Amino acid sequence: MRHGIVVVGGDRMNYIVLDLEFNGRKHYDIYPMEIIEIGAVKLNERHEVVDTFQSYIKPNYPVNHFALQFCGISKEQLLKSPGFTEVIGKFIAFCGDSYKLLAWGGSDFFNLFVDCKVNEIDHEWLVNLLDVTQFFEGGLQKALEEHQLEPIGQHHSALDDALNAAQLLKLKPEIFSSEQYFKRNVFKICTGGIKKWIILCLDQALAKETLLTWEQFASLDRTKTYFSVMKLTPAEIKMTESLFYKFQKMKFGRKLKKLQPA
Repeated sequence: MRHGIVVVGGDRMNYIVLDLEFNGRKHYDIYPMEIIEIGAVKLNERHEVVDTFQSYIKPNYPVNHFALQFCGISKEQLLKSPGFTEVIGKFIAFCGDSYKLLAWGGSDFFNLFVDCKVNEIDHEWLVNLLDVTQFFEGGLQKALEEHQLEPIGQHHSALDDALNAAQLLKLKPEIFSSEQYFKRNVFKICTGGIKKWIILCLDQALAKETLLTWEQFASLDRTKTYFSVMKLTPAEIKMTESLFYKFQKMKFGRKLKKLQPA
């Protein structure tokens, strides 16, 4: 439930190392992971720390107690925190006008796109996204050990992890000029949170030797909730439909034509 990033701001290029912590989700839940903490370090062109950013975020959906323990955050602290829209507005201002974003793992960027979509925030600010794990092997803690760097603060604290990622980035300054940018995948953003629900429903139908149709699946309350939560457009719902048919064909195979709808 941890991850990291770097962004840039001002007339001169700034680099913001960002780390995110998440609320998490149950195995077949249709609600998004939800970012519950952002920590970031702003570096100047000499790769010196010039500013930091940290904020907890009140989730829209039920609090995952395991995530709280994992991140060392109390439920009371989280519930009195500002929402995603307010925090991300402050974070965008922190980034400035000219910036590059570097993350310890592309999943941070993916979840930023998801949370922006869920909260109806323009994602155009998510540019120059660098997943720095392509320049290191293993996780953040392993990389710190391999480069004989003393970890700063508490593991799974967003700001501390951002500071630790910044330590590593300074060892490889060529990363800052890389243009191997993370690319937004609209299909995965729209369908990533419903894949397991599709598979579960198809497995249940297959066990009963009945055919689950798209119309039946789309009419389920949990499916309709997903469409609503993710703010899916008709075109994006079509993407979900295409994924459903892909899994339906994989699951049912030759039985597809023989089975009758439930």
